[in-house]
Amino acid sequence: MLRVLAVVLQVRWWAKGGWFKRLVHLLPIALILAAPLLIEPDTSLGSVAMDIMLKVGVFIILALGLNVVVGYLGLLELGYVTFMATGALIATLGMMTVKTGTGWVLPAHTDYLPQGEFMFDFPGGYLVLILIAGLFCGLLGVLRGIPTLRLTGDYYAIVTLGLAEISYLIYRNEAWLSGGANGLRLSHPANDLTPKLFGETLYYDNWMLYYLVVAVIFLTIFAMFRLQQSRIGRAWAAIRIDETAARACGINVAWSKIVGFGISGFFGGVGGALLCVTSSTLSVNELDVWQSIIVLCAVVLGGMGSIRGVLLGTAILISVGEFLRQDIGGVRVPPEARYLVYGLMLLLLMRFRPQGLIPRAPAGHPPSAEEEEEMRRRQTPLYVLGENP
Repeated sequence: MLRVLAVVLQVRWWAKGGWFKRLVHLLPIALILAAPLLIEPDTSLGSVAMDIMLKVGVFIILALGLNVVVGYLGLLELGYVTFMATGALIATLGMMTVKTGTGWVLPAHTDYLPQGEFMFDFPGGYLVLILIAGLFCGLLGVLRGIPTLRLTGDYYAIVTLGLAEISYLIYRNEAWLSGGANGLRLSHPANDLTPKLFGETLYYDNWMLYYLVVAVIFLTIFAMFRLQQSRIGRAWAAIRIDETAARACGINVAWSKIVGFGISGFFGGVGGALLCVTSSTLSVNELDVWQSIIVLCAVVLGGMGSIRGVLLGTAILISVGEFLRQDIGGVRVPPEARYLVYGLMLLLLMRFRPQGLIPRAPAGHPPSAEEEEEMRRRQTPLYVLGENP
């Protein structure tokens, strides 16, 4: 277990170091795990705090997924909301699908739910739905990425933005699928569709949902770190620096991009499946292209390509946005004003720290003073063309 935490924190526990340094790295994990005990979710203030932490956690998963395309591959992605909306829709529809005497029924609206046996109403059914949503969105990412393999820069951004708008209009206008303007509600008066895990209802102020999100975050960080250090991660780094040079070195650029698109879509679908439960509703009107911009801003704020940077940037950006929703001295900030605050934060970032709050760590380690001095003293024989050594 300690080795897994060490990989997550990018700390080599078996290297030389004091216990104080290890304690400093363990302190955030301890605070995260003990948060439900410290904030008391049963109170009104604790309920708001738990809601904010859940949203921060879900957006951390989404930001880490987007970081694959933006940070590792170096492409500007503006249509990530497609995976969020698709994952949320798959999870919600899976929980609503019911088996009646005439067969399986997918209710068009939540105003009427037929009585019967729900498809995923079994222990661990919601975990299966999360996996299905992730796999479907991973496949969607591959299919969406194939036509865009030769696109880079602004062209790729425009195409992803257009595809996101198309999917948004389809989901919003097809009421039989997404409930239309009314959306889909899990908290139905006739039959509560809120999923359960280990006998506990997964609600926004419930500790079980919080720990589920935390567990998915740790698994996502672990997967991203391993991918970053793997062969495909080095291929992504080469493509980001110079795609032509990467192709000349023998890297299969098309395959590497497709793998990146699929992995990014997978975590987008997982985040969307968790998002629908944290809010207990699915409203397509709230899953517009601005959600993609928010996730992208979080990645840029923390540092593109940096796992720790994405964690910090998402925590700051989403916490500020949720804080502005609350009444501050009897004054509520308009929802549109949040984007002004986001813009001001990014302007200050670009002015004083354009690489992000925690930029990507350089590969390898610089030589120590002793190693550099040894290299300077070392005498290397010179070879001249046309002469024998």
